[in-house]
Amino acid sequence: MCTEPTAEGRTMETEERIRLDKNAIQVLNLQRMLALILKKCYPDSFYGSLESIESRFRKELTRTDDKHLRSELTSTESKNVTTGVMRFDSIFLTLTEVKPGAYLVNVEVQNRRISFVWFAGRVYAYLSRMLDSQKDDISGYRNDHYQDLKPVMALWILPHEQETYLIDYPGIANLCLGQDTLTGQDMKRALDGFVRYKIVGLGPDWMDYEEEAVQCLGHIFRSDDDKKKQYDYLEKEGIPMTERTEKVLDEYGEAQFQWFHRSEKEKYDRLKEEMDAQLKEKDREVQRLQEEIARLKASSASL
Repeated sequence: MCTEPTAEGRTMETEERIRLDKNAIQVLNLQRMLALILKKCYPDSFYGSLESIESRFRKELTRTDDKHLRSELTSTESKNVTTGVMRFDSIFLTLTEVKPGAYLVNVEVQNRRISFVWFAGRVYAYLSRMLDSQKDDISGYRNDHYQDLKPVMALWILPHEQETYLIDYPGIANLCLGQDTLTGQDMKRALDGFVRYKIVGLGPDWMDYEEEAVQCLGHIFRSDDDKKKQYDYLEKEGIPMTERTEKVLDEYGEAQFQWFHRSEKEKYDRLKEEMDAQLKEKDREVQRLQEEIARLKASSASL
């Protein structure tokens, strides 16, 4: 059965989804909240107190040379002459205590998934832009100084999936030949983890999973109308429930409720309309059969 939304339904759903997307970005703009999300989803890279994690966030890296280079690497609107504008929900640099010194990090909240293949293409398109945009940026590299290219790390959050899942791509290279060679090991070490991403899909059953990343994201993006449960969890994890934090979370929750329930109601109305049409057609077909049977009986009686 194919269901097509009405023009009015498409407009309302688009407007409410745009509002939901904007509210999700406001959640990510809460720096302490972002620190908690990364700590739970990438505990090997983001550890320690939330305050210390937050203190390592940067918009650009300080350099004494090449000050004429542009500083647009962490702009949420990445422009490319060939491929156009790409908009990021949250993109920033985070400092590391050891090499490579910094990572370029992207966090996205994806409220709409057209198809799995479409989504996979979107993930890799964003990762590609994160690498490509480092050329001639003060926080990236210039000329052939590829050693200055920063590794990239991405987290994609899908709050409205039918089932809960977590996909981890750690970017580990496979040393197929020469496992005992120092050069092979050094090359593998340089490649490992250069491009990393995780995808977390939250279904209605997210509470059944003990995975900390799922629990964290579920309480933030799928807590529905249970605000006490959401606030209690976040306070326990070290998020001060300030007036601004509560306002941002409440606005996201309200937008999520309106978009989700409007979308579901629209689907229900379309399905009901189609089912009613099918039942009417079947009634007409039964009527035609009854008339045909009556005609045949009449013909038989006249013989």
